Amino acid sequence: MSSNILEYYKKHKAIIEEQLPLCSDPNDVEAIHNLRLSVKRIRVVAMLAELLSEDTLHSKILLKPINKFFKRSGKLRDVQVITQLLASFNNNDLQPVISTFKEREKKQRTKFETVLGVFDTNCLDDFEHALNELLKSVSVTKAYAGGQMLLSDLENDMHELFHSRTDEKRMHDIRTRLKNINYLNNIYNGQLPVQDHLSIDADRLRELGEMAGAWHDSLNLETRLFFQHCIASPWAINGEMNTQLISFLFF
Repeated sequence: MSSNILEYYKKHKAIIEEQLPLCSDPNDVEAIHNLRLSVKRIRVVAMLAELLSEDTLHSKILLKPINKFFKRSGKLRDVQVITQLLASFNNNDLQPVISTFKEREKKQRTKFETVLGVFDTNCLDDFEHALNELLKSVSVTKAYAGGQMLLSDLENDMHELFHSRTDEKRMHDIRTRLKNINYLNNIYNGQLPVQDHLSIDADRLRELGEMAGAWHDSLNLETRLFFQHCIASPWAINGEMNTQLISFLFF
């Protein structure tokens, strides 16, 4: 089980290293997307490692450079997605807005490439070394128990977020936990008791994660169009997303 955790980390570390040089190509918008997906998965490994180490492994310090890089890449990725969505509507009336976002994309790319130029992958090597040393003393039983504990923590977080807040960011934070549970279950090859905890199976969990991703893209689009350009979004799915999440969280 410990080997699964390490191999999962190494797999996504390799993807990051593979995608990094591709990120400098403005035409390869998927490179940043793929890189960010692997960073998200590594973050779940880091959460699991801290739990297994009983907080003696300080992942936030070890992975600080990649987290800073992730934050900057997110600003570029958000603009890229909005530009792509706007273009997909084939609406000539949106052309001035599309042009505006393309200019913003150029500005965000300039800032991103500054961070890309100085990013050092040594932080990934350092974390791998620390993770490897930690897992040498983690039994199969402890590794599995750690996965169950993190699953339970993420589940509790979702319910607390849903019942304690009413803002839009609440749904974004719930979305993050849903995806993290899916990534966590992947680390354990789908062997965690997701259905026992969430009353949904792994396939439904993935479906909710995809829906939550679409909701996030829609929210970003609507927010930018309405508040910055006073235009109603031609694509709105937030109501459906809220309905699906409410039915899930009130199981």
